[in-house]
Amino acid sequence: MTDTAIDYVTAGWALINIPKGKKGPATTGWNEEANAITDPERAGQLNGNIGIAHAYCSPLPTMALDIDDLPKARAFLSDYGIDLDSLLDADDAVQIASGKKDSRKLLFRLPEGTSPIPTKQITDPETGQMILEFRCATANGLTVQDVLPPSLHPETGKPYQWAGKGTWRTIPTIPAALLTVWQSLLKPAPTQQRGGGANADDSSVITLSPETIQHLRSALLSMRADDYKLWIDCGMALKTLGEVGRGLWLQWSLTSEKSQDD
Repeated sequence: MTDTAIDYVTAGWALINIPKGKKGPATTGWNEEANAITDPERAGQLNGNIGIAHAYCSPLPTMALDIDDLPKARAFLSDYGIDLDSLLDADDAVQIASGKKDSRKLLFRLPEGTSPIPTKQITDPETGQMILEFRCATANGLTVQDVLPPSLHPETGKPYQWAGKGTWRTIPTIPAALLTVWQSLLKPAPTQQRGGGANADDSSVITLSPETIQHLRSALLSMRADDYKLWIDCGMALKTLGEVGRGLWLQWSLTSEKSQDD
């Protein structure tokens, strides 16, 4: 693991220290740039699992197209004109394999001049189950992470492995069409303001000041979303804030170990 971690940082990657048997970091502030591991000496001291800090990689940030349900992800992206199978089978495709059925993970670099992009989760509207994620950063620019080979998967006990026809030393740039889909999904959905009539049937749009949103975000990010009851209770409370609350809840959900990887 030590030599591999050194190879990763030598290639410009920023790493996250993850305890053995875990899929996510356990320390407060792990997603802040100052805590990312970018030098060989610190990398050489790692002896557990390791993750890639997408937002802090050099010379360009990285991202992961994290696929949890291959058939549904294929159908979802097809609606936007994206052939997922072609991405997975590309000659330069760099994948991380966890061994889970219908699960895939593709790594890409962001284009030159592009700042880290907020993560976007796509869930099944009927079941709420995750379909796929565009993973890079949080809404306020901190990194998210994905577990790297040869870390051991806590459920299977087997190491994550590199897959695809490409090599991790040369991660391809995200295709323009896929980047466009990601950015379009991040745009807020059009909202309808309450009509002036007494019988208006639609809901009012809740508006919060940037300061209030930041206070809510800071309060949420001061704790992890690992406790299921707490996660549900916060989700129900934030639901009253509409899309703003949903966005805060999804961002906070990324702090849970269960959201870190497959």
